[in-house]
Amino acid sequence: MYLTQTLKHKKTEQLDKLARESGRCYSKVVSFVRKTHKKKDFWISKNAIQKYMRHREYQLHSQSVQACADSYFDALKAYFEVRKSDPEAKPPKRTPKYFKVRWKSNAIRIKDNKLILSNGKNRDPVILDNGQEKPKYVEMHFKRGYYYFAFVYKVDTPEKQNTGATVAVDMGEIHPIVSFDGKRITIYNGRFVRSIKRYREKIKTDFQSKMDTCKKRSRKWYRLLKAKRRTLDKLDAQLNDAEHKITSRFISDCQRAKADTIVIGDLKGIRESMKFSKKSNQKLHQWAFSRIADKMCYKAELAGIQVVSESEAYTSQTCPKCGHRKKPKNRNYHCPKCDFKYHRDGVGAINLWDKVSGLINNPVSWDIGSPLGVRFNWHLSRLDLKSRKLAISR
Repeated sequence: MYLTQTLKHKKTEQLDKLARESGRCYSKVVSFVRKTHKKKDFWISKNAIQKYMRHREYQLHSQSVQACADSYFDALKAYFEVRKSDPEAKPPKRTPKYFKVRWKSNAIRIKDNKLILSNGKNRDPVILDNGQEKPKYVEMHFKRGYYYFAFVYKVDTPEKQNTGATVAVDMGEIHPIVSFDGKRITIYNGRFVRSIKRYREKIKTDFQSKMDTCKKRSRKWYRLLKAKRRTLDKLDAQLNDAEHKITSRFISDCQRAKADTIVIGDLKGIRESMKFSKKSNQKLHQWAFSRIADKMCYKAELAGIQVVSESEAYTSQTCPKCGHRKKPKNRNYHCPKCDFKYHRDGVGAINLWDKVSGLINNPVSWDIGSPLGVRFNWHLSRLDLKSRKLAISR
């Protein structure tokens, strides 16, 4: 299991030179592989290109040169996979002037609480104030005026728990997580996160309308573009922070319930079947369920909890009490056959839990209590001794 820590750094002449040298190295890999394929009609191997790159002089550590080849062949591998389903796919061919720089373990050392990133013999290293622990590797990339260093650490995950408890999760656009542990429904409210998304789209429209009145690439046009990017970066950071807080709180609740398995509804391909109004389609296409699921998965792995995916077909339409199927028209589910009433997303989580537990053909006959709501706020955090009742409301 790997964890990443990011450090923001000002733009310097040394870092510019390294990024430019890395771009020259990566571009050589791209051009050499493409020319070989064009002339000889075969794809040269990664080992062969790395041996070839050793005989060329670059102002980088030898491991950083090999990392450029690794990056290209990772992209080439993805192209081979896509080509199976899309014959029109094309291999990577971009030759950038600047490219990310990666320092592997052999190029990293710690001295006097300083992290020293080597750039080869007789060359000045990059020195950073992050020398508490040696990372697996460090990667530097440029984004909108700053360089960002990503420190990747290898973390030992705890052994899987064997308590037998299962938590089912119904993911939604309004409520990102609705969970059921066999006894209680918990709804993690996401309306505030939704409001940030709406505001972000409004900002995009406002800035774009102003930019359309300017001459493209003029001084005013660039000022507006810079302001637009700066504002969107702040909103994206707020969204990312909110998603982390919601998923951290959810995993904390799973640990308190002593769960060893989390079941997530499989939502792959859901956007392909969307045929709603223009406004509804926009909301659903902004639904970042994969980002929530990714954060949930790696945090669960750190906590020693297994995550599995299960089809959630008809889980929000089936009555958990009598098994009658009806498509709800609003946020509440009402069964016309047995008069069962409950929250729509809660019904989905219950049926998903029943499906995994083998009870989908044996509907429950007991009444479920009202769901527990977790309202989002900027101080939402994991449950501990200091915040055990934080943001809980019925």
